[in-house]
Amino acid sequence: MQFDNIVPLRWPSGPLEIARREKSAGFDAQARQTLERWHDPAALEFLKGTAIDCIVISWAAGLAADAEQQRTAAPLIEAAKRLNLAVVGWGEGTADHNTAIAAAQAAGLTAVAIHGLRGKPEYPVIAWSERTDVPWDSTAPAVAIGDGVWPGVAPSSGGGGSSSAGPTGVPWLDSNGWYIQMARVRLQAPLWVVFDPPTPPAVVPAQSYVKAICDTETAGGRWLITLDDKLRADLAAGTTAGWKDIAAAAGFFKAHPDWKAYRSLGLVGILSDFEGADFDLSGEILNLMARRDLLFRVIWKSQAQGTEQPFSGLKALVYADAKPPEPALRRKITAFVEQGGLFVTGQEWGKAGVPKPPNFETQFDVFAVGKGRLAIAKAALDDPYQLAAETQLLLSHRNDLVKIYNSPSAGCTRYTASPDGKTALLQCLSYADSRWAGLRTIWVRERYPSTRLWTIDTPPAALEAHPSEEYAGVEYRLPEKATQAYLALEFERQRT
Repeated sequence: MQFDNIVPLRWPSGPLEIARREKSAGFDAQARQTLERWHDPAALEFLKGTAIDCIVISWAAGLAADAEQQRTAAPLIEAAKRLNLAVVGWGEGTADHNTAIAAAQAAGLTAVAIHGLRGKPEYPVIAWSERTDVPWDSTAPAVAIGDGVWPGVAPSSGGGGSSSAGPTGVPWLDSNGWYIQMARVRLQAPLWVVFDPPTPPAVVPAQSYVKAICDTETAGGRWLITLDDKLRADLAAGTTAGWKDIAAAAGFFKAHPDWKAYRSLGLVGILSDFEGADFDLSGEILNLMARRDLLFRVIWKSQAQGTEQPFSGLKALVYADAKPPEPALRRKITAFVEQGGLFVTGQEWGKAGVPKPPNFETQFDVFAVGKGRLAIAKAALDDPYQLAAETQLLLSHRNDLVKIYNSPSAGCTRYTASPDGKTALLQCLSYADSRWAGLRTIWVRERYPSTRLWTIDTPPAALEAHPSEEYAGVEYRLPEKATQAYLALEFERQRT
């Protein structure tokens, strides 16, 4: 089975889940009853007519309950097959890999997900790991990565219901988008992102689940949809009101599988090996650029070394790794600068060219080299926020491709193009409904023959472009009904 466009739902149930959770805080009689009811094939009823086409069931954890779980799951597995649902077994903890795989094969599972598995078993095995141990060169049908965060505006640790803030004073945003974009550049297999909803006393509304789906899908990944205990209890009792919004969001992105293959149109490249301390710094740079709606492209150092022109289409390149690039890669970077690019890096590169200081205070010494500029840090690169902010200033807003009016930084934008270059896509995601309600206009530098507006709950509609009064380019004035967390503008770049 192909996993390219499958929509998985985590399906915790049965003796194994009860054994895993019975000693944890908050596990009560209702939680136990929900796990028992979800083990009943009748619980699958609410999936009918939705885009969910895969359930991921608890399978093995190295506990005594493993065997009982696998035995009692047989009716659930058979019922799922009758509904044309793929069934994946989830293996974790100290479960023996070979035993779990053999049991999954005997039970007729579609695949099994094994934590930390290496090698190439004949049976379909989804490789899953934490961010620090990803099998980047895996040939698995899909790769699942844990340690994800729940997307949204982070709550304040000081109480009072306020939000924590970053250096700009705006609420701090938790998002997996930057990491997914980084991982998708390296991985060949479809990417599943694994994270859980907040636990009690937090209340998780349906719209938060929708944003979690959008955060993942906009970046090119797929969330292993995981529901909180209350929502699962409601579904077991036949209450599906909130679930309908979640299913609609999953169905929307399933209907657009081609969008995942679109390439970034960002003008700033982040070049790194994304390992160890380099991952910590370059990853945070990506995170902060996403918060600033500074459109970027991820470039793995290993891939750049084997590509003739790895920086084509960029106007700026950031390199913050501690180790200087190899001579061959340095020559490619130098050529990029001489041809008009901006290169932002640390002291190890060395000063060169003619001093060309900008008209603002900066942590970089800036030099003219050929047609471009070299920005060398005056001190150690240890402040990713400052680096992201000053890169945007050095590049200048004159090079902006998109401007989102009345949108706070607590949002993310992706601007991509189809592989054949005929279509462009601008996806906008906000995490704060009250702020998003003011969004009315989007400016785009490029003029397109036609544009369509997509939202999750309305049919696509043609959108008229208006000449901008302030900048070269056009403006799109959004209808009031489009003021929701997610929307996409699909541009026709070439007439067919």
